[in-house]
Amino acid sequence: MRLLLAPSGPDLADPDDCTRFHVEVSADLAGDRLRGLLAEHDLGKLDEDGDHLFVATGALRALAGDRVGDDWATRFDGMLSYAASKGWLDQSGTHVRAHIERT
Repeated sequence: MRLLLAPSGPDLADPDDCTRFHVEVSADLAGDRLRGLLAEHDLGKLDEDGDHLFVATGALRALAGDRVGDDWATRFDGMLSYAASKGWLDQSGTHVRAHIERT
């Protein structure tokens, strides 16, 4: 799955694919514009390195909505368990770290 961030708002591409995850950020979003979009949609927060984003897992669930298979929640939880084993969840377990690709 890919979280797409553009000035028009967020979208979740390939939501049924729980085997990989990253964030694609439009070149039109940087600095305060990106932070504003994240806050407006309660998506998460930038990591200190600026190359990663801690994405709210609840936001991913909401964006996936009914566009995924019946077993998606189980597979998504499996993805989060794998992320936790790699240290990619925040301390609260509510945000998953994702690499940012600029588009």
